[in-house]
Amino acid sequence: MSDAPSDGPDARRALLAVVAVLALVTSAAAAPVLAGQTPLADVDSPSAPSDVPGFLRGFEPLRDLLDRNQQPRVEGTSGLGALRLGDATDVGGPVSQEAQRDAATPHFVGRTDGPTYWRTGAYVDYTGNGWERSDVNTIQPGRLSGERERETHDVVLRRPATALPTPWRPIGVNHDCPDGETCGVSVSATDTTGIRATPALGAGGEYALETLSPVSDPSLLREVRVRGSIASTQYTSIDTTDRMEQLAARVVGDADNRYDAAKAVEEYLEAEKTYSLTDVPKPGDSVADQFVFEQENGYCENFATAMTVMLRSQDVPARYVVGYTAGERVGEDRYLVRGADAHAWVEVYFENYGWVRFDPTPTAPRQAADERLAEGSPTYRISVNESLVPGETVTTEVTTAGTPASNAAVFVNGERVATTDEDGLAQFRVPYADSVNVTVRPVDDDGHELTPVDDNATAALGFGVAAAQTDQSTTNETGTTREFDVAANVRFQFDGDVEAGDDLPVSVTIEGREFANASVSVAGEPQGRTGPNGTIPVTIPPDASGVVELTASRGNLTRTTTYPLDDLSVSVSPSLVAPFPSTKATARVTSGGEAVTGAPVTLNGETVGFTDENGKIRFDVPLSRTPSVAATASGKEATTYVDGVLPSLALGVLAAVGSLAGVAAVARRRGITLAGVIAGVRYAVREVASGVVEALVGVADAMDDLVAEFRAAADEGWREVLSWLASLPGRARLPDVRAWLAGIAAAAREASRDDIEDAAENADRGRLASLWRRFVAVVGVRDWRTKTPAEVAREAVGRGFPERPVYALTTAFRDAAYGGSDEDARAEEAERALDSLQSDDEEEGEQ
Repeated sequence: MSDAPSDGPDARRALLAVVAVLALVTSAAAAPVLAGQTPLADVDSPSAPSDVPGFLRGFEPLRDLLDRNQQPRVEGTSGLGALRLGDATDVGGPVSQEAQRDAATPHFVGRTDGPTYWRTGAYVDYTGNGWERSDVNTIQPGRLSGERERETHDVVLRRPATALPTPWRPIGVNHDCPDGETCGVSVSATDTTGIRATPALGAGGEYALETLSPVSDPSLLREVRVRGSIASTQYTSIDTTDRMEQLAARVVGDADNRYDAAKAVEEYLEAEKTYSLTDVPKPGDSVADQFVFEQENGYCENFATAMTVMLRSQDVPARYVVGYTAGERVGEDRYLVRGADAHAWVEVYFENYGWVRFDPTPTAPRQAADERLAEGSPTYRISVNESLVPGETVTTEVTTAGTPASNAAVFVNGERVATTDEDGLAQFRVPYADSVNVTVRPVDDDGHELTPVDDNATAALGFGVAAAQTDQSTTNETGTTREFDVAANVRFQFDGDVEAGDDLPVSVTIEGREFANASVSVAGEPQGRTGPNGTIPVTIPPDASGVVELTASRGNLTRTTTYPLDDLSVSVSPSLVAPFPSTKATARVTSGGEAVTGAPVTLNGETVGFTDENGKIRFDVPLSRTPSVAATASGKEATTYVDGVLPSLALGVLAAVGSLAGVAAVARRRGITLAGVIAGVRYAVREVASGVVEALVGVADAMDDLVAEFRAAADEGWREVLSWLASLPGRARLPDVRAWLAGIAAAAREASRDDIEDAAENADRGRLASLWRRFVAVVGVRDWRTKTPAEVAREAVGRGFPERPVYALTTAFRDAAYGGSDEDARAEEAERALDSLQSDDEEEGEQ
């Protein structure tokens, strides 16, 4: 035998394998990242270099080559069902307030042939308190991929997304930006077969998907053994506790295939744990172990994490997946997906068939959670862009999350009347009723209304909350209802005057249209039905006077009005003693002293409404000289005027001013000033705050004393307890309100007294300043403001004025202004000195 290497079949096979892998890696790296059609991997596949089966596992260069085809990481963490997935996600703990507020918000609308899970991404590495993405690589075994059907789906986003929701398993995507081709968004497949948009595809963005139908036939999946997968060891390795491994081994038991092993764990968690969004403890360092052994409640994150960990501990390849459940059916093949539909589940890898979904979260409790979380968020938006007149045909528009809701059943006052078309439009005839309730509900493909889900229906609700039913199950929504008012103004019109005992035809209209086939009565006596043109002959009772009552009805709509036989009269009564502007007034319309109902009333030519059954209507008095109030009924008119509006306003203003002046005068006489009032208020606020603090402290001390007394009485027996209880009412003390009010008054008086003294002092200072200015004017000193009092005095003496009064006045002013002397006495001295100077000056002038 030779030691030389051989070029035999093994070497050629290895070379062929290397070339094949190189071709796969090269094609993956060169896959187009386009704004339009982007092909994705076309089969389910395991991940990482160790996925390579058999003889290829020993080739180290293959690992290096495969490592080059790794996805970039996205920093940050993500929440359940996130449209923006980060590197990591936490598990468990109470649902945040932000998540609960977001629960009713629409995230996207999907068009698909049936309810399905919407996947946004998967996580690989378990950290103990959550999950992280990992750099793994895909290979593509092609067995059976060509035998699976291809399906198409459309999605319209209602929130921006970098992780695009898609049914499993996507093989192609084509997207449109909200603003056409200018958004610069590209899409690509992740290493766990999600779809990433870079940058985020905005709200309103649309994309089309092509997917392979999932494999769900148990007979096929049972062909795969429990252990020994070609999948990456990252999907079978787990760091968990011994008791978790032991429990998982017991649950899996003697299952001889992977499907039965996964179902055993799924059913165990569904049966042993309770679903709850609120009664969930904070997560620890090992959330799976904590959930399985230490807590009773959890939600989908806990269930999915526990199942993934348990399966991996038994060498079953599994991964943690996030996304949304089906959402709510809102039209033909359309599903509205909200934040409440966010969910987490498990995918298990089966050779030849790929990743298969398992959901261990219980169904029934999630339906109740869905209803609570989605409260206040109507499924449909119903609008009618015209008046609803009974008997007329109108068009309603139905949308869900901004998109037309097609093939939805429309009910009007409980009766199904139409189905929306592809544009979300439906027509119906307005019923004869006081109001119209329009209800929209989803229907199945055959047009049958969907009914609520029973507890045994197959569903998966996100957080686990939104239903993802089989074709035989039904939705859990009863639809959206909106109430509309109808326009039903009914009028009766006779030709000419009407008198008691007349037989004559009357024309009945509703919103100006003929009111056909309406039952008519006069003064309570039936007269028959109106014809196609809305007319009918009637008889006026011979004893009728003032007004006659006319009634027309059809279906659930009845309108009654009073027809005036005599002339109309309008009277106005102000709500106050006088018609002040902006106050209320009541107009009453009568005919022969009888109230006229349904009569239109105008104020200065503007309609304010119709009279009620008492012939009355209220209105706001306008700021006008003489507002006119007019009423019309059956061809008759009456007008009156509201007199005295402006004089009432003027008198009111004068009265207010006089009242304020009177209050000020009384306050002045009693020594009350503004400063006193402010001081009283400050005192009251300070005393209230202090009293509250003292009361709280007193209550606490009293409670301690009462507890001690009760214990002492209890030690003496029940008679002593009764005696102690009887003594309590006499020990209660009410607060001394009178003393508190007296304190407020004293504080106000003290502040007022100080204010008066300050005012008197300021008056004295003003008096001295006035005397000084008069002195400077008499002696004729210029620029006196820049000179000291002594300089002014010397200049005055130099001008010939007598020294004694000049220096007396100067000394008085200087001592009061700068020395703090008694200003009242100094003012008297200064005034006497100035009078002396002025006398001397006058005498000199006479000489």
